Amino acid sequence: MTQDSFSILVTGGTGLIGQALIPALEASGHRISVLTRRPDRYPSTQNQPGLFSSLEQIPDSHPVDAVINLAGAPIVGPRWSSRRKQVLRDSRIGLTRNLVKWMDGRRTPASVMISGSAVGYYGNRDDDMLVESEPPGDDFGALLCRDWESETLALKNMGIRGAVIRTGLVLSGSGGMLAPMLPGYKMGLGARIGNGKQWMSWIHIEDQVRAICHLLQNPSSSGAYNLTAPVPVHNTEFSDTLARVLNRPRFLAFPAPMLKLALGEAAVLLLGGQRAIPDKLQQEEFQFRFKKLEDALAQVAKP
Repeated sequence: MTQDSFSILVTGGTGLIGQALIPALEASGHRISVLTRRPDRYPSTQNQPGLFSSLEQIPDSHPVDAVINLAGAPIVGPRWSSRRKQVLRDSRIGLTRNLVKWMDGRRTPASVMISGSAVGYYGNRDDDMLVESEPPGDDFGALLCRDWESETLALKNMGIRGAVIRTGLVLSGSGGMLAPMLPGYKMGLGARIGNGKQWMSWIHIEDQVRAICHLLQNPSSSGAYNLTAPVPVHNTEFSDTLARVLNRPRFLAFPAPMLKLALGEAAVLLLGGQRAIPDKLQQEEFQFRFKKLEDALAQVAKP
């Protein structure tokens, strides 16, 4: 391995980001191990990583220089019942807390952990321009992200570098938010959501992966980072751009009351928005490959 390579433990390796990130890490010479509840679902990779279903299975002799924590039950899906909310908290906050304790107890602790979060940290903030120093919102999703992040940032007290990634809407041709949208849009049934004025902070999957690699390799990168493209857009612009890329019309609108009836409290994920700016990444001179929404959608969605 090269001087700058790491032995990395990844959680959430079978998710959208993990499936794109792990091959990129391996291509850079890093050695990957994966913590997953379903080892049978993990695809084989070039260096045959160690697969573990629990932290207790990882021997102290197994090297872990860095942890990338991407695990978490899907936040879009079932209604946010009390039981579902607890599942969401346990899969994020509980797992991260256990990872931190495990790292602290190892004979040779990892030097860094990069852990997930989301721009939902800010809550629904209308037109506010949101850099990383802005406070959290007060809805369930925002408080979930706040508490999730606090577990990672506690690493600072242990002398371990911690970075949290407030990820926006990830654009990928392999799934994610676009997967359920594309069939309707390709049939000319694309629709804006509600009044279409909510902000959508998006990022191309390639830039998501490159930003995580940047944070891994840069020893001065710590704290919270917005992983979003520099130019967020309103929902109407997003909808119209996707329709244009697919050469289809867009004249429908999905009424807000129907979403609230179907999703309940979770409707805020679609009807609210965040105008998040990647201020810290830009200060560190990270170069986005996809700054314009149309270019990103053309790369991942155009037939």
